[in-house]
Amino acid sequence: MVAMVSRLRVLRCWRRYVEVVVEAVKRVVPEARVYLVGGAAEGRLTVLSDIDIVVVLPKTLSLEEAAELRARIWEEAEKLGLPLYAPIDLHFTDREGLQRYMRRGRVIELS
Repeated sequence: MVAMVSRLRVLRCWRRYVEVVVEAVKRVVPEARVYLVGGAAEGRLTVLSDIDIVVVLPKTLSLEEAAELRARIWEEAEKLGLPLYAPIDLHFTDREGLQRYMRRGRVIELS
């Protein structure tokens, strides 16, 4: 029960976490566009949810490039105050990939 209560408290801060991640993305990759997808975008979060953020880039990244970029964004987000336990899941895609997310459900532009 304690884990669920703690998870609920963390989830209540999701909007603040998203703001921090968007700022971190813009600092690391200014040309990126950032979108909210999944349960948060569709208003169906639960205590087990994570917050799905899609970063749209001008080109498709290799797995190695994506891992490096993810690390840079997390480092910047941590400097901006994002706690390590924030339930954020970053996804990288290009404009074409964004269309696939749009077909799956609601997409909210954040930047």
